[in-house]
Amino acid sequence: MVSKQTAACVLKFTLRFPITLDPNTAQSNLAFSEELSCVQYSSKQLLPDNPERCTSRVCVLGAAGFLSGKHSWTVDVGQGKDWYIGVAQESIKRKSTVFLNPAEGFWVIGLCNGDSFWAQTSPRTKLTMKQKPQRITVEVDCDKSKVVFINAADLTVIHTFKDKFTERIFPYFSPGLYMDGKISSPLTICPMRIKVDVE
Repeated sequence: MVSKQTAACVLKFTLRFPITLDPNTAQSNLAFSEELSCVQYSSKQLLPDNPERCTSRVCVLGAAGFLSGKHSWTVDVGQGKDWYIGVAQESIKRKSTVFLNPAEGFWVIGLCNGDSFWAQTSPRTKLTMKQKPQRITVEVDCDKSKVVFINAADLTVIHTFKDKFTERIFPYFSPGLYMDGKISSPLTICPMRIKVDVE
């Protein structure tokens, strides 16, 4: 039997997602978890081609954008062989082909073919890591126009973008496609442990 004191301690913490995904921006092959914290490649759906929907790339944006302040979230990239995560500015071209680099409004890193990591600079920068990260924290400082990617396992910095943000930026997620007939590996936003005051 749990005492009242122990129960109160348990209730002082709750799990919340720092960001959620916006299905209205998603390419039509993407499927989501009920709480909009997980995305993966799936069968094509018939969706309205609304202005905010990305159709040129298999990606989705976060539901909320940032103009100022510091923001961070951690993504579980799992065993995916191809993925991209980071941020994108609100005015990115969503219906035509674009390059994933800062000049086009993207500050992202990704894994290609399961073995090579790249920062999508122009030209691309190959990233060298001792081990393949499973969880990556994205830290955004809008006031300093900086995006930092950190290996959540050992807190080592993977890559840092320094640029000039002139508009609202949004979290960016692009999971890998189907591989060898298997279901693609999802990208999952990790919940944060939030302290809650309980009287």
